[in-house]
Amino acid sequence: MAAYAAVTSLLQTLDNLSQTHTSYSLLYKKEQTEVLSDKYTFLKTFLEDFTNIFHEDIKMKHLEKMIQEAANGVEDTIDSHVYDRHVSVQSKRVRRKANTIFHQNLEYAIEEIGLIQKEVMKKIKVNKFNSKISHSRDTSSQIPLDQKDVIIGLDEDLLKIKDRLIVQSSRLEVVPIIGMGGIGNTTLARRVYDDSLIAYHFYVRAWTNVSQEFDTREIFLGILRSIGVVNDEVERNSTTEQLAERVYRSLKGRKYLIVLDDIWSIEAWQHVRRSFPDDHNGSRIVLTTRLVDVASCACSGNSLHQMRFLSMEESWTLLRDKVFGNGSYPPELEKIGRYIGHQCQGLPLAVVAIGGLLSKMSKETSSWENVAEKVGSLMTSDTMDCLNILSLSYNHLPQYLKTCFLYMGVFAETCEIPVWKLIKLWIAEGFIKKVNHKNLEDVAEENLRELVDRSLVLMGKHTSLGKIKTCKMHDLVRDMCLREAQYENFIHFKTRTKLQWEDMNILRKLPNLEVLKLKHHAFHGLIWKLSDEDEDGFLKLKILLLESLYLKQWEATSYHFPSLEHLVLTDCRYLEQIPFDFAEIQTLQLIELHKCMRSVIVSAEQIQEEQQSLGNDDLVIHANSIRE
Repeated sequence: MAAYAAVTSLLQTLDNLSQTHTSYSLLYKKEQTEVLSDKYTFLKTFLEDFTNIFHEDIKMKHLEKMIQEAANGVEDTIDSHVYDRHVSVQSKRVRRKANTIFHQNLEYAIEEIGLIQKEVMKKIKVNKFNSKISHSRDTSSQIPLDQKDVIIGLDEDLLKIKDRLIVQSSRLEVVPIIGMGGIGNTTLARRVYDDSLIAYHFYVRAWTNVSQEFDTREIFLGILRSIGVVNDEVERNSTTEQLAERVYRSLKGRKYLIVLDDIWSIEAWQHVRRSFPDDHNGSRIVLTTRLVDVASCACSGNSLHQMRFLSMEESWTLLRDKVFGNGSYPPELEKIGRYIGHQCQGLPLAVVAIGGLLSKMSKETSSWENVAEKVGSLMTSDTMDCLNILSLSYNHLPQYLKTCFLYMGVFAETCEIPVWKLIKLWIAEGFIKKVNHKNLEDVAEENLRELVDRSLVLMGKHTSLGKIKTCKMHDLVRDMCLREAQYENFIHFKTRTKLQWEDMNILRKLPNLEVLKLKHHAFHGLIWKLSDEDEDGFLKLKILLLESLYLKQWEATSYHFPSLEHLVLTDCRYLEQIPFDFAEIQTLQLIELHKCMRSVIVSAEQIQEEQQSLGNDDLVIHANSIRE
């Protein structure tokens, strides 16, 4: 076995290093050598005990390969450094620097093998192995297996993707994950992205959502935000070309992993591909899509990873676990439960959404039969069926949860959002009410967990205490959320979330919106431009309030606000003027201006004069506290 040979060889090298440490005191650190020896002795014992299993289990083969590569890497590091000390002529300064780098590399190696040990201990726990391995001197990595880490039907996919990311060519490669909406593309990509070994393997990781109506600028900003190299000034003032260059420079020379989630067009890929340098250091791009031609174009001949549907048995297992966890279940529910799982047509997102709904309902057969009837009537053969399933789950939410959910889907970031930020926004918007003696933060967190339990919100990263740090919406859930939001006619947006004015495109899709209030830097940027090419305006909007916004230029026409009656501008201290074309809005009756520049008043008066020339004497202007 190659891994066993590699580990045995490394242990011999470590032993030789420890024997010669008196002659090379700067080269040798006893603590590092002992830790590495302990950990690889542990793995050697593991390899000895389970030789037969590596030939039968694909996961064990993958684990063996990781152990082999890690051992070879440590031995190469030691051999190379020892050779340089013996052969190369180096100054004391250069030698000290080389020793520092060497010991840093050993620390990285210790980290890496620690992560591999955790994978080993998970494997031991899952398979309930009984052997001398459990009595090894190193027990630091014996961690419980989190039930949430086990996602039905994805384990083999996860190993295949990890193998392509870690083991194969040093050239930059694109790894496409392809499948229809709701089948698990994003879930698999997220599991890979958050995997501890993947996190260690790549120096830089970034995740960005592309979506069907892609925005190249937002793709680049998503990458830069993800790796933490962008600030407010850069977001405001940089062109798309400058952002592309910043992405390239941030990745140059580093081993990186980029996830482009939910990409719909070849054009989107072509717009960003030049910003990903190939330094032959094993960098990777994971791309999720529903379209074969997009995946084929991006991967340049490499094989596509096609997601498969859940089997009937896997669907039932996933549904059962979602509803009952590890507990027992009434046997009379199994038949109807299997039918419900089958009706979800192998789509994991549909199964977990229905499971979340059933977990909150009565465990009576009649209740499940009612759900089964509804599911059967919803599912046909297209993607919208999954949206209907999600809508069924949404419709059973209490009203206070519907409000929180719609807010998150329409306004929150399209990628992951920190939980503390979402909770802060919910509270600021007045969605959270006190319950008994609980504080608002605790109530908000309970609301979020309820949405997670119903699979309407996906969990992101966790703290060591198991609390959710980040959360996001699946793209289909977001689509459903926007569909439900179409019936809302009033939106009051109070707090800053660094949304760009371009994100107003989302609100323009709400056909019944009549009242829109934006306050306290809710939108970010000096220019709000609605071009003539925009397909839709705020067709039914009657009342628009803008308060305390860093808005300087507002470019729009009467076409964008054909039904506007009441415009309120408060403390928009940088705004230069109201669009003159508003003079053609025949429904406009009142303009209120508070703490605005005099030029804004002048533009309002010009609009009033123009309307009067057209025979409309109804427009009234109220202004106070004008800034000179």
